[in-house]
Amino acid sequence: MGDFSVSDFPLGRITPFGLGLNRTLIYGVGVSETVELGKREPRAQAADMRLKAASKRVLATLAERVADARLALARVVYARARQQALEESFRIAAASAAVAKGRLDHQALSGVDYDRLLIDLTALQAEVARATADTQSVLDLCSAKLRATCDDGDATIGDMDIAANLPDTADERTLDRRVDLQALRFERQAAAHDAILAEHRSIPDLTFRLGYTHDTFTISGDNLNSLSLSVALPIPVFDHGQHDATQALAKADELDQVARAAVTSARGEVAALFTSRHAIEHALSSVEDDMLPLAISVLAAQEKGLAEGQLDMTDLLLARRQAITLRTQALDLRFELFNVKNDLRRVLGLDAEAAQQ
Repeated sequence: MGDFSVSDFPLGRITPFGLGLNRTLIYGVGVSETVELGKREPRAQAADMRLKAASKRVLATLAERVADARLALARVVYARARQQALEESFRIAAASAAVAKGRLDHQALSGVDYDRLLIDLTALQAEVARATADTQSVLDLCSAKLRATCDDGDATIGDMDIAANLPDTADERTLDRRVDLQALRFERQAAAHDAILAEHRSIPDLTFRLGYTHDTFTISGDNLNSLSLSVALPIPVFDHGQHDATQALAKADELDQVARAAVTSARGEVAALFTSRHAIEHALSSVEDDMLPLAISVLAAQEKGLAEGQLDMTDLLLARRQAITLRTQALDLRFELFNVKNDLRRVLGLDAEAAQQ
């Protein structure tokens, strides 16, 4: 820091009489430097902790955006798979209607049964149209969220499961590595260093000053030019950082409590999600491995009966509805399972960990 001063302005009678300002003024310039004692290290450490906390928060935000993008793309895959399943069922139903029309023309099928078949076909066609509209709506929402063209390409429902895969080691212990919790810990350490910095304000800092003086009042015997060196040592008496230290320690304790609360909440959420995952996997296995193959087999037998003239229209329509319901239910369960896995990746912080690596 630099300073400049002009002094020795005469007031009243000038001694010796008749001297002008050019013979009495004293000019001084100087530079000073304060040397902190015990403060630079805690200040630097606090800044370093806050930098690390900021980088962790960036990763946490990135992980949230990755989870949102994955969910948006999965909705597209799910909607398209549901549309394709209904379209396939409609094609099979339309083929059956064509067979039934031939039997009707040969008077081997009643008009009432044929009308019931057409009504079911029309209802299925409406479901296909609604599923197509839903797919387009989901595509538009995905594009808006990603701010880019949303194209699932040749992705299948199986690819959706892979996108939200969970490592075998994923459990509650993974929470300790969550980046947002790491950010809170770094902030807590920064507050602790702030407390140390405040406490060290009781250590007085040294201020060194080098000055140059040009004295025009040489008639008094003063030197025309001179240098000076001084050392200042301010001694804190009343305020030596005790209030700021208490505030910083309270902030550190607050951050510690926030981190503990976040861990407790996350543990409960992880436990609930793992329970939901196991329940959905069990239901999905029951539908895909047992119920759906059986429903498809029954429907195939009813379709064969229609072709061979051995037909109960009520049984055919019921078998078709059961097969369609189970097929869409399997897709719904897979999407629900994906949601649970995606939430687990978010709660466990796996996306942020992958981005960090």
